Order: sequence, then C-alpha cells, then structure tokens
Amino acid sequence: MINIRSVITYLLLIALAVLYTLYLEAPGGSYLIIALVSAAVISLLLCAYTKKKLTARITISEDILNRAETASVKLVLENSGVLPSSFVSAELFSSYHFSSASPQRIRAAVFGRSSMEFAADYKAEFFGKGKIGISSIVLTDFLGLCSFRVSMPKASAEIKIYPDIPAVDRREGLARSLTDAAAFDDSEETTQSLFAVNGTPGYEHRKYEPGDSLKLINWKLSAKRGEFYVRRLEGSSGAEQTFVLDKAGSKSHDRLTARREEQLTVEGMLSLLMQFAKTELPSSLKIRFGSDWETIPVVTPSDVSDIRYRLTDYEFSQDEVGRLPSSENGHTVIFSARCDAHIAAEVSGYESRCAAAPKVEVPSENIWSITRDENDIRFIR
Repeated sequence: MINIRSVITYLLLIALAVLYTLYLEAPGGSYLIIALVSAAVISLLLCAYTKKKLTARITISEDILNRAETASVKLVLENSGVLPSSFVSAELFSSYHFSSASPQRIRAAVFGRSSMEFAADYKAEFFGKGKIGISSIVLTDFLGLCSFRVSMPKASAEIKIYPDIPAVDRREGLARSLTDAAAFDDSEETTQSLFAVNGTPGYEHRKYEPGDSLKLINWKLSAKRGEFYVRRLEGSSGAEQTFVLDKAGSKSHDRLTARREEQLTVEGMLSLLMQFAKTELPSSLKIRFGSDWETIPVVTPSDVSDIRYRLTDYEFSQDEVGRLPSSENGHTVIFSARCDAHIAAEVSGYESRCAAAPKVEVPSENIWSITRDENDIRFIR
C-alpha cells in the first residue's frame, strides 16, 4: 500500500533538490539527490528484509478462565536478522467474550537478533470459547512511503471460559418453591421426602457445610452432638426434578444483549442445579450439545462442575428446530433465552411444569423471570 501523502512530500523534496542543483549551481545539490534516492531504496529494501526475518506470536497466561477473571496476553515480536526492522504496526483482536482497557495497537521497530514484548489484559465477560489473536501486522518503511501487510500463521489462541454458578436468593421465587417441596421430620434416623416415592427411609447424616439448606438440619441430633448435622436424602430417581435448557438463542437484535440474556439463562440453570446438589435432592439436566439430547443425572456438586465445563462448548441455535426434547409430565423447569409463545404453550396446563427466562415475551403464571444482582440469582414472577 502506497502512502500518497508521504510520496508527494518525498517527490517535493527531490524537486527542491533538483532546483537547488540547477538554478543555484550548488555543488552539494547532486549529493542531496543521491542521498534522498538512496534513502528511499534502502528503506524499501529494509522493509522487504524485515518481512522475511520478523515473526510474531502471542502467549496467554491462562487457557481456562472463570467468567470475570482476567487473562494477561503478551505480543512478542522477534527479529531473527542482524539489521533493525522497519516500523512494525501490530493490532490485536478478541472475540466478544472479552473486554479490554489496554491498547489494542502498537507500533515499534525491533533491533537485530532481539525481540520485544507488549502486554495487554483481557477480562472474560461471556462464557464459551473465546479467541484472542493478532488481526494484522503491517510493515512501514522508515520514510513512510509504503506499507506491507504480513500474514502470521498461528497468531491466535483459544481460551475456554466457564460460566458462573451464582448463589440462589431463596427468600422468594422459584428456588424456594422447588426446594421446599421436600418435607422432613426431626427424628434422628428417618428422612422422608416428597421425592421419595418408594417409601424407603434413610439413615445417613453428615456434618453441616456452608450452603446447605437449613431445612436439612436434624436439630435433635445436632443438639445431642453439639454441632450441626444434615440429613442425606435417599429418594427415588423416578421423581427427580428435571431441568431442560432450550436450545434456541435470544432474539435480541443487539448481539451483546442477546449474549447477556443467554448467559443469564445458563447461570440461572446452574444455580438451581447446584442448589439441588447441595441439598441432596435428586435432579437431572436435559441438554442438546450436538444433534441428540442428553440426560445428565445430577447427584453431587461435582456433577454440576462437570456440566459447567462442558458448557464451554455449548452454542445456542437461532432456528426453531430441536429447541426442546419430547414433552414429558412431571417436575420440569425449562430454562429459555427465547421465552416466546412456544415456551408458554409447553408449560401451560401443568402444575409441576414451569419455565424461567431473563426476558418473558408471553407472560404466564408458570413462567418466572431470572434476575441477578452482583452476587445472587433471583427467580420472580
């Protein structure tokens, strides 16, 4: 690419040198012309030389991040030649998953047989597979006459970003209505749950851990032993709570708004899954990663962590095909980023089926709204 302004300026200098030589008959005028022409030739040759000797790469401090964490990215320019490089302009890019307050473009020259590093910080804003890399490398000769774009293979890196598992605000809303569906007595050796349809009593207890539901505390046993104990539930998997993630993505026109709605949908789902796992209530997740639906049982918090990891590969769809699995009766919560008439029809007429979404297009008694403050997820009508 030719810089027209620089070329015009350079030609004017040549013209002035010629006039200086012809009309003033100055002996140094010819040397000035030779110097200007030589400088242009050397500058362009050095630019071509740099194109062969320069390499660029990026290094990233982490290849897996939790959402809201920051990755430190280093851009490394290496000159394998003995001569200094021309001016190098490098511009970084990142996918929508990241935000950055660092400069995205640098301009420098690299001395012979040396390298230069430039650092930038990127904050993970959205879960999924994020990408950071070099969008362009441009070489410019020292006189600024011409620029050359250089392609650099493998000049990008992929980072997996985990979604959050926020705490659930259980003061009101969907979380409370679901987890309070279990009823307990205060005997030391029996645990009865509305989910346990086989009538088999449980006899196991464990020490209280932060995050456990207070309804699980066996107060008589805790008073006798001087520390809190909670019941381990033994229920029938046939009566487990089922969570379904709608495959359809948000229809918001603004891309970032759509991603925020999809993210809130996923984080709301994970928060309830973790709530059930911590209170040891049986649940499962129906989700479609590829073309087929999977049913993933959730028993422990580690099961939720496994789902969280797999969600880094999850992508919402923009079509209507395969949004939900085949309809089933029973305890079901549909999490949807596109809560339209289709979702409203899926939950209407069922007392044990409902939906939750960040944005509700068709209001219904069986549809809950997902909101989040800095710390907690809330489900409200």
